[in-house]
Parts: sequence; C-alpha cells; structure tokens
Amino acid sequence: MGRREQLVKELERLSEELLEEVSDFAAFVRKRRESRGGREGPWGEFSLSTGAFDFWNDPEEVEYSLDDLKKRR
Repeated sequence: MGRREQLVKELERLSEELLEEVSDFAAFVRKRRESRGGREGPWGEFSLSTGAFDFWNDPEEVEYSLDDLKKRR
C-alpha cells in the first residue's frame, strides 16, 4: 500500500474537526513549498550565501578525510 492510500485511510478515520485541522496544515505546507519554488527555507539560503562552508570546496582546507570516518577496532 502506497503513502497516498495510507493517508486516505487515516483521513477517513478522523473527526470533522481534526480533518479541518489537517486540511489547513496541508494547504500551509503546499503554499510554503510553492512560495519557495521548491527551494530550502531562508536560513538554508542564508547559510550558503555567507560563504561559511566554502572551505569544503578546497580539499587541502579540510582537516578530516574519509578514513577518519571509518570505525577503528
């Protein structure tokens, strides 16, 4: 069973009051996504635009390597 079918079954179990709340939330999420054009929110855009993570573009600036992520025994 897909997500849509699961959601429909859950919606069928809700009271009218809860159904109205879920409907409002779904409209909010859809409008927010449309207003962003599918992009991340303002904080994500801000953090990327500051250059704070530009050091990742230069491998010599990075202090850790993939070997550092491997579990040691």
